Amino acid sequence: MQPAFAVDDASLLETDLTTCHLLVLVGQGTFSYVVFDPAGGKFLALKSYNFQPQKLAVADLEMIERVFDADKLLFTAFKSVLLAFDASVSTLVPENQYSPQLKKDFLHMVYPEKLQEAVLADVLPPPMSLVNVYAVDKDLLGFLRKEFSTDRVVHAHSALLQAYPYDFDFRNHDGVAYIMAQRNRFTITIYAAGKLLNQQELPYQSGLDIVYHLVNAVRVLGLDEQKVKVKLGGPLAKDSDIYQELHKFVPHLEWVQRLPEFQYIGKMQEMPGYYFHNLYALALCV
Repeated sequence: MQPAFAVDDASLLETDLTTCHLLVLVGQGTFSYVVFDPAGGKFLALKSYNFQPQKLAVADLEMIERVFDADKLLFTAFKSVLLAFDASVSTLVPENQYSPQLKKDFLHMVYPEKLQEAVLADVLPPPMSLVNVYAVDKDLLGFLRKEFSTDRVVHAHSALLQAYPYDFDFRNHDGVAYIMAQRNRFTITIYAAGKLLNQQELPYQSGLDIVYHLVNAVRVLGLDEQKVKVKLGGPLAKDSDIYQELHKFVPHLEWVQRLPEFQYIGKMQEMPGYYFHNLYALALCV
């Protein structure tokens, strides 16, 4: 199996990888990772694999097993490995109302219980005072924990919530909506004056679907879609259907940029910064 994206340079061979972190992001039909050197705050390598998402999680697991067979870098003795899941089943709970014993109850108030699910929770750092409760496939989680010998697990949305405050427009009083588009689904996170108002993941088939959900969410929150800034991220072409449709209806549309406090090798800087924003954001969870 060949990666859809593979980026590194000579610095990877010159670095003691036992001092680096491996940040892994697993989504529906995707398996991506970056090698992060905390001493220099620098990303040294990135790979991303795409495959057709399956209805049965066991089929996704088989594809990821094929990635392991093909990519020997994954067996390097890194300082630590962080597993992140871009799972659609998640909900945010105020920390002062959260109880670990009730995490399944919080999740299943919103989503039906599934077979073979493992329910996890991320306590988000101050000042958010939130807990992200989510479910992942138990077999997939067990496989990755065993292969990487790690118990460090987060949800992709938890990383995004830590990344967005670094954006210059985060405290925009008219509101800012961040859209992270993936294959057939997207995450929308809306703030006004630095206050989190909404985060949800929704399916889509066309760019117009995203426009509809965006405008509806903004109006429900009492914001004006003609004034809200929209920041778009994901593996998208600049002339993609999503960008074109949003551009028709949203006056203030921009691409999400790389997190400014980190360093990136030259080949990463040649790629659009919005491509792997959710993957780079995992460095904030180390």
